[in-house]
Amino acid sequence: MDSDGNMLIAMLEGMSGTKWVILGVLLLIVEVLTGTTYVLWPAIAALLVGVLAFLLPFGWEMQFLLFFIISIVLLFVGHKYVRPRMEGGEPSDLNDRARSMIGMRVRAVANFELGEGRVQVGDTQWRARAAAGNPETNAELVVLSVKGTTLNVEPYLGA
Repeated sequence: MDSDGNMLIAMLEGMSGTKWVILGVLLLIVEVLTGTTYVLWPAIAALLVGVLAFLLPFGWEMQFLLFFIISIVLLFVGHKYVRPRMEGGEPSDLNDRARSMIGMRVRAVANFELGEGRVQVGDTQWRARAAAGNPETNAELVVLSVKGTTLNVEPYLGA
């Protein structure tokens, strides 16, 4: 075996609880800088292996096996269950113009023909498709959905 291989084996054999904790803290710092949560799970695994290495006399092979297994389990559980909860439920309409228009009241610019026409949304006109009938000019409508650049509308019944 060459000297690089011997050096790697010597480094692996020298892994102790302290070195695992240091690795875990370094990975946590990387996680804070990236904010992806993907580095969080190996960081927690390294910290757990560090604590276990302090409590139980494991060889370096078992330490790395535990690190690998704990990392994989935490990555799976974290991505499937924890991350969706951290992202906060319902998506925001802040940068989704189409979704923000659903439920909005609009006015027909002209009479609809064959269920299609134009509506005024703010200072812009949009192509619209009526769910039923042919709304007349100035009819108040409500947006049901958006498909591409076409608003699907129905008459506003008022409250």
